[in-house]
Amino acid sequence: MENPFKYGGVVRGTYFADRRSEIAELKHEMKNLNRVFLVSPRRFGKTCLLLNLIDSLKRNGFACAYIDLNAFPDIRSLAAALTSGTSKALETNKDKLLKIFSGFQRLRPKVSVDQDGTISAGVELAFDEREALSALLEGMGHAETLAAKKGKKLVVIIDEFSDLEKYNGYTMEKALRSEIQKHNHIGYIFSGSEQSVMLSMIRDRKRAFYKLGRIMELGPIKREAYTNFILNWLKKGEYKIGGEGFTRIFDIGDDVPYNIQRLCNVMWDAAAESRQIEPSLIEKLPIVIARQDSPHYEMLWHSTSQSQKVLLIALSKDQTAKPFSKDFQLTHRIGPSSSIKASLDSLLKKGILYKTLKGRYCFTDLFMPYWIDYIKKQIR
Repeated sequence: MENPFKYGGVVRGTYFADRRSEIAELKHEMKNLNRVFLVSPRRFGKTCLLLNLIDSLKRNGFACAYIDLNAFPDIRSLAAALTSGTSKALETNKDKLLKIFSGFQRLRPKVSVDQDGTISAGVELAFDEREALSALLEGMGHAETLAAKKGKKLVVIIDEFSDLEKYNGYTMEKALRSEIQKHNHIGYIFSGSEQSVMLSMIRDRKRAFYKLGRIMELGPIKREAYTNFILNWLKKGEYKIGGEGFTRIFDIGDDVPYNIQRLCNVMWDAAAESRQIEPSLIEKLPIVIARQDSPHYEMLWHSTSQSQKVLLIALSKDQTAKPFSKDFQLTHRIGPSSSIKASLDSLLKKGILYKTLKGRYCFTDLFMPYWIDYIKKQIR
């Protein structure tokens, strides 16, 4: 039996851990073609949730288009992808698609041949970049018209929506809101993992998306549901739990779905021969992961200055600490505050740390502190 605890990529079907209530809630919102802003920390399984939602919606007769803003560096490419994606969701006949695409003013048909020889139709911008925003709005307006003509409910999901700022700033936001407000046959889900950016975009009354839709914050999977998911797979694999069970995994993983999946994946392999999971094994799991990911951590480590390394070591020892407090600076013999701020800003830019909505500085990768502790012991 293969390891059922998947992580790091798209997880679907029986390998997807719970989120039944969230999927049901989003399906209800899309049934009414509402607009939802889904806000989630990184590694909480947001994208997997959305793709499993799409599978469920399609089974219920919805047309769905998914766009990840990370994949499109400019409005030109976004306009082509969104127009092509929504059109293909509503019309599968290639000849009809080409006819639809030939009717655009600012976009023109584009026929390509895939590696397997399949011919697919798409669109591209017919004019220069100055027409890109107009082309995007034209494509969105056409999606509304086509959905009405087909008598279908269309759901458009735009992932990593916090990345919208890389385009044309507030002008883009105002134009999108103006167009979306006209749509009665399309439900929208805007999701993002840059929480502060997303919340600023939708809570600031001066911003265009203020009160455009409801805010749904994605939290951890409930432990009871997640426990049942894990136990079911362990039972199928004929694994036995010793001691007080494996609830310690949730503490180690900080209830973050990615971390839990990773820990369970390593646990499954580590106990493959004995089929026995003991508390002592669970305590070793984060160290095993830290060693597995050592090349990645080494690369990050070498990108930091000496003062940044000292700060990371201090934060790895006390991850709830307040870096600007006198107690922290005296305990770890680090400072002054100006130097700490410069180091923190650099580590945030490098993606090694992130700042929570409550102002805490945390490791982006929960297992990196275990690696720091491991290399310190190796040096000794």
